[in-house]
Amino acid sequence: MKEPLPAEPLFPDRTSGENLAVQLARRLRAAIEGGTLRAGTRLLGSRQLAKRLGLGRNTVALAYEQLTAEGYVDAHKGAGTFVAANAVRHRQRRGGIDRPQSSRVRRASASRSLFETATGSGPLRPGIPDLSRFPTATWKRCARNALQVYDRDLGYGPAAGLRALREAVATHVRQFRGVSAQPEQVVIVEGAQAAFHLAATVLASAGEDVIVEDPCYALARAAFMIHGLTLRAVPVDLLGIDSSRLPQTARLAFVTPTHQFPLGGALPIARRLELLAWAKSADAYILEDDYDSEFTSKTRPLPSLQSLDRDERVIYIGSFSKTLAPSIRLGYLIAPPHLASAFRAARASTSLGVSLHVQATAAEFIEQGHFARHIRRMNAVYERRRTILVETLSSRLQEPFRLGPSQMGLHIALIGERSFDDARLSLGKDGERVIPLSQLCIERNDCRGFLLGFANGSDRAIEQGATQLAERIRQAASR
Repeated sequence: MKEPLPAEPLFPDRTSGENLAVQLARRLRAAIEGGTLRAGTRLLGSRQLAKRLGLGRNTVALAYEQLTAEGYVDAHKGAGTFVAANAVRHRQRRGGIDRPQSSRVRRASASRSLFETATGSGPLRPGIPDLSRFPTATWKRCARNALQVYDRDLGYGPAAGLRALREAVATHVRQFRGVSAQPEQVVIVEGAQAAFHLAATVLASAGEDVIVEDPCYALARAAFMIHGLTLRAVPVDLLGIDSSRLPQTARLAFVTPTHQFPLGGALPIARRLELLAWAKSADAYILEDDYDSEFTSKTRPLPSLQSLDRDERVIYIGSFSKTLAPSIRLGYLIAPPHLASAFRAARASTSLGVSLHVQATAAEFIEQGHFARHIRRMNAVYERRRTILVETLSSRLQEPFRLGPSQMGLHIALIGERSFDDARLSLGKDGERVIPLSQLCIERNDCRGFLLGFANGSDRAIEQGATQLAERIRQAASR
């Protein structure tokens, strides 16, 4: 049952000369035809609606009677008046108003296609952890404890995030990634996507250049486009971004140095230092997206870019979407000390913060060691599935196909030759979709293949998905 209809859109126009009952019936009819009121919506009772609109009860009753006679609403004695189930047949298609759109509206509309590009489905979908192994019981226990502590604190919390969570995040990244950060530098946001927008708000203006990797994470690209930034694509190889080709005109660079998205390379120390030297000489800042570095395959990840930064040029971005679950909607941005207050102020102006109780739950989850244990357990699971994916594809595909680096994170790139039509083969028979590498490119047209995840499915599902994909590729090659 839908909630009762609010009265505000129905206030009568007493200067129009139109009968008030006819006017009310007309407005309700338009709301139903336009789809604002869906079938099953419960309307306010005639007495309550009349009081809110300043009308006589008989006026409202007459309007309801007219709509009942026309089949728009059904009156049930003792239960109320509801939009009729068959009222949908009365709806009329209404075209949108044709008017010139601003450049900002056009950019926002264009970004929709990038969200579709970044979405896969099935067991080989990247970017999703194994949600079936989410530590539900432990998380609920932490949530109950958080509610006991904050049971009466229902007001606004700090826009930059709960102090306890900022301290927990600072400790976590220091231990796992060597990131140097004080709680005052940490800003809690709704995932990495919110961090991209916050960084663009603080550090760049419309029309300025932002360096992005080519191919690139599509949703970061979408965020920069909406802010009107000009994308300056720099190609990547199997080691990461080519730091020798960075333009001096840009004041912002977005990179994934520990596990390049999507090809998977780990940027060598020499290139990391070259990237930092560029930022200093160009008076620029670097956004380091360290999205899934907690998961490694028998190798120790290289130090984070932020841990090598001596000139306060790196903004470090992390998220709990890959380590716990996307629906928690928690991420963080670590700003250099001289920018921390600006980021906190910008955060307050764009959002007054994530749910206090969710933050408190996450803080206890980390502080009590549950997060580190969960990462350790899942690392073993993902290592096994990574091996299954690599061995399945390696045994079924030959040159010119090859696998990208597979020692880090939750995805692997399957790379084909330049003429390979990855977009055509991205859809499976059951509607499952793997993400084509070509659709993650900006300027280059020589990158073909697929971005393959191995976390969001059972061992058996990963093997079956990889086998089916290899078979599609072989069949296409034989034609």
